[in-house]
Amino acid sequence: MPNIIEVPFEAAPQQNRGSGFVAALVLLTLVGAGAGAGLAKYVADYTEDEVHGRLRQQQSFTETMPFSPSTRLQTLEPLVTNLATPKETWIRLQASILLEEDPDDDVGVLKKKVEEDFLGYMRTLTLLHLEGGIGLQHLREDLVERARTRTGGKVNEVILESVVVQ
Repeated sequence: MPNIIEVPFEAAPQQNRGSGFVAALVLLTLVGAGAGAGLAKYVADYTEDEVHGRLRQQQSFTETMPFSPSTRLQTLEPLVTNLATPKETWIRLQASILLEEDPDDDVGVLKKKVEEDFLGYMRTLTLLHLEGGIGLQHLREDLVERARTRTGGKVNEVILESVVVQ
């Protein structure tokens, strides 16, 4: 029989392997937790900055509005009349006006005054005045000027909803 050398069994190297595995596991856990916490902090800061930026943008939008938030929209009755030339051409105008807050006068009376003034103005128009986009822009500007004059500056703007020429 061959010579067999018996080596005594030592448990110490196995304990070192087990403690190395546990140490590596703890180290990986700490690295993962740190990376997760860092990512969560980054996402929270980015979200907070984005929300504050949008709030500032909304505030600046309301500050740059051409009229106050308490402005009231009043729809006028449809106005139908014929043009100055050619006589057989008719125009139908549907518009709304933006009033500053609550006017002292009755709103119904104010609307009727504006409608009457618009009707009188539309009877002086010719078909050439209304041609193209620039014609509609001039019509809107003229109506805004007339409404402001008639109401003493209480009307901010005139919104043309529809203009039909037949």
